[in-house]
Amino acid sequence: MGALLAAVSALSFGVGDFLGGLSARRMPAVLAALTAQVAGLVLLVGLALVAGGDAAGADLAVGAAAGVSGAAGLVLFYWALAEGKMSVVAPLSAVMSALVPMGFGLLTGERPSTVALLGALVALPAIALIAREPGDEVGDGELSPEPAGHRRRWVLAAATAAGVGFGGFFVLLSRSADGSGMWPLVSARTTAAVVVAVTAIALRPGRFTASGLRAAMFGGCFDVAANALFLVATREGLLALVGVIGAMYPASTVVLARLVLNERLARHQLWGLALAAGAVAAIAAG
Repeated sequence: MGALLAAVSALSFGVGDFLGGLSARRMPAVLAALTAQVAGLVLLVGLALVAGGDAAGADLAVGAAAGVSGAAGLVLFYWALAEGKMSVVAPLSAVMSALVPMGFGLLTGERPSTVALLGALVALPAIALIAREPGDEVGDGELSPEPAGHRRRWVLAAATAAGVGFGGFFVLLSRSADGSGMWPLVSARTTAAVVVAVTAIALRPGRFTASGLRAAMFGGCFDVAANALFLVATREGLLALVGVIGAMYPASTVVLARLVLNERLARHQLWGLALAAGAVAAIAAG
């Protein structure tokens, strides 16, 4: 059950990212992120009230720490995308976001079956292939040139740290008590919303747009659904496996980009999708 919930969570994460990307095309990215955070928080509070649960102070603190980790990862990710090559930054961050919960789970005593562990290992190159930009395959270049020297090292460090931040979000959520319901997520979302709001105030970007608001609001709702599903998945399955499946979110994003925006899927992305499907099947079977 944990593998299935994590797979649906990854699907929802990818849809939320796709809608967030659409919103960022129609208004400043920080305003899109702020709208998604606030809309998701409203939905999340409603879910938490329905789900019940009694969160102790420690659970709320873990949630807040998860919010800081996720928000820091997002800021570093955007900076790395702006300064470096997306075909390097995106796969590196995605794989790191899978490695952190996988490594933490194994270090804390989780012992997946051999088949499930092999599936998790196959998932890592699958994630990298899916997240890698199509432009590199045909050599037609990208918007951001390859940075040189020490700047490239900073970009790689930021991409790695972003993935660690995303993975840390997954790990911290998994440490909340089963009886705390969705309240650790409320704490995480509130913290992240405050961080994004402060960033928006500091940057003083442009204006909201109606179409951008709609996309961001729906994106925030899908993101919250993904978080809730992932939280339940960590309580039903092993973090070492659930975290890897949850990190496959780029798959649904690239498929939606193909279906809705008619963006081309490169050969390596198709191979990545096939490997991802096999990895999920192996983890579920294991």
